Amino acid sequence: MHAHSPARQTLLLFLLALTVLLPGIWEATGLSGKDEFFLGLRTPMEMIEGNHWLVPFLDGAPRIRKPPMLYWLGRASYELFGISIVSTRLVGVLFATLLVVSAAGIARRLSGRHESGWLAGCILLGCLGMATEGRRFMLDVPVAALSSAAFWTFLIWFDSRRLAWLTATTLLLAAGFMTKGPIVALVCGGGTLALWLNGRLRLAELSRHRLALFGHAVLWAALSLPWFFIVRTLYPEAANLVLADELESRQFFNLSPGIFLGLLNIALPWVIVFIYAAWKMRHENGAPRVALLWFAATFLPFLLIKSFDRYLIGSLVPLAIFLALALPQVKARWPFRIGALLALLFGALLAGFCFWFKLGGWYWLLLPAAYLAWAWWQERGRGHTLAAPAIFWIAVLWGVFPAIGVNAVPGDVVALGKGRPVAMFDGPQPAMLPILSAQAHRHYGRLDAFDLAEISALKTPVFVEDKDISRFQQALTAAGYSANELGRYETLASHGSGLRFARVGSNRADWQNAFASRSLAPLLTRVFWFEISRP
Repeated sequence: MHAHSPARQTLLLFLLALTVLLPGIWEATGLSGKDEFFLGLRTPMEMIEGNHWLVPFLDGAPRIRKPPMLYWLGRASYELFGISIVSTRLVGVLFATLLVVSAAGIARRLSGRHESGWLAGCILLGCLGMATEGRRFMLDVPVAALSSAAFWTFLIWFDSRRLAWLTATTLLLAAGFMTKGPIVALVCGGGTLALWLNGRLRLAELSRHRLALFGHAVLWAALSLPWFFIVRTLYPEAANLVLADELESRQFFNLSPGIFLGLLNIALPWVIVFIYAAWKMRHENGAPRVALLWFAATFLPFLLIKSFDRYLIGSLVPLAIFLALALPQVKARWPFRIGALLALLFGALLAGFCFWFKLGGWYWLLLPAAYLAWAWWQERGRGHTLAAPAIFWIAVLWGVFPAIGVNAVPGDVVALGKGRPVAMFDGPQPAMLPILSAQAHRHYGRLDAFDLAEISALKTPVFVEDKDISRFQQALTAAGYSANELGRYETLASHGSGLRFARVGSNRADWQNAFASRSLAPLLTRVFWFEISRP
C-alpha cells in the first residue's frame, strides 16, 4: 500500500481506534447504564439459554422493542469468545472503529485531501461521546456507524458509478434498520440532503440511475422488513403495545432545549472549537458548507423529541469532518483553552471524588491532564492537539471512573449467581451480576401469586434494592407469602445513567455528610436478598 493511500489510512485509523477504545472495557465498575447492563448484556445470554435466534427474548418475553441485529451479534460473540463483559463490549468497539474510518473516508471524499481524513478520524476519537459510548454494548454507536458507512459507500458509488458500492450502501442501511429501525436514515440521509442543498448532488443526475436505485430499494425492503412482519404475526398484541409505547416515549414535537447541553457533553473538548469555527466560516462554500448543513440535519431533529445525549453520536461525524476542514484556519487559542478547561473540570471532579473518599485511581489523571493543558493552551503541533484529548479520556474511563466502584458486586454474591439462578426485583440490582455470573437471571418488575409460587418452589433467592422493599413486602402480603433475609450488601448503584450512582432519595444533606465524614455511607444503596416461602 502506498504511504498515503486511503487503504493504508483506513487500516491505521482502525488500529488507532482499537488502541484508544479497548482499554477498560473489561472493568465491571466502568461506565455503564441501565440500557447496557439490564438490556444489552442480558438479552444475548437469555437467547443462548432459551436457544432463541430469530426473536430475542428477555425475562421470558419477546424482546421486540428494538430490532434484533445487535442482539444477534452479541449472541454470536458470546458463542465465539464465551460470556463475558469483554466479548459483548468488543462488538461495540468494532462498530466504533467503523464509525471512525467511515468519517475519515467521507472527509477524504468531500475534501479531496488525504490529510482531512486523518484529522477527522482523530478528532472523532478525542470526543467524550466516542470515549463513553464507543466502549459500551448499546445501539447508538452501531446505528451511527452503519449509517455513516452507508453514506461513505454512496459517495464512492456516486463518483465511480460501480453498482457494487450501491449494493454495499443498501446492505449497510438494511443492517442499520435491523439495529435500531428508521433512525438509520438520519446520518446517511442528512449527508445526502446536505449535498443536494449545496448543489453537489443533483436529482436529475440521480434520475438517470432510477432503475438501479429502484432495484436496490427493493433489495433493502426484502432484507429489512420480513422480520417485522414475522414478529407482528407471531406476537400481534405485543407488537401493537411496543409501537404505541415507543411513539409515546419519544414525545414528538416537544421542544427539548437540553439537547444543546447534550452536544456540549458528547463533543468535549472539541465543541467550543467547533462553535467558534462554524461562526467564523458560516459563509464558506464547498465541503465546509456541506459539513455544516449535514450537522444541522442530524442535530436539529432532536430539538423536537425527547432525547438522550448519546442520540447525538451521529452528529459527531459531520462535526469532526467540519473541524478537519476548518482546523488549519483556526488561529485563536481561546476556544481550545475553554474546551480544555471544561474537560479538565469534568475529569478533576471525578478524580477529586476518588481522592477525597480514598478510593484510589485519581493519580491516573495527573500526567494526561497536564498533557491536555500543555497541548491545548498554546499551539504545540497538530499531533499533540489531536492526541491529548484521546489520552485524557482513556485515563478518565479506564483509570478514574472504575475506581469509584459503581455497581460493585461482592464476591460471595457473584459466587451465588454462578451457582444457581437468582431473581431481581424492580431495581434491578445487582446490576452487573448477570454478566459476572454468565447467567441472564430473571428480573421481575412486579410479583404476582404465580411468580411467587414458582420462586418459592425453586427456592430462588430474590434481590431487592432498599427503595423497593415496601413494594416487595406488599406483593408478598397480598399473595400470602413471607420473606427470610439471607444477606445484604451496600454499593454505589447506577440508576439510569452511569453518573447517577448515589442512593435514590439521597439529598443535599446526605452529600454534605458524606463529604464531611469522608465516608460514602450516606450515598450507598443497600441491596438485600431473600428466600420466599409460605408462612
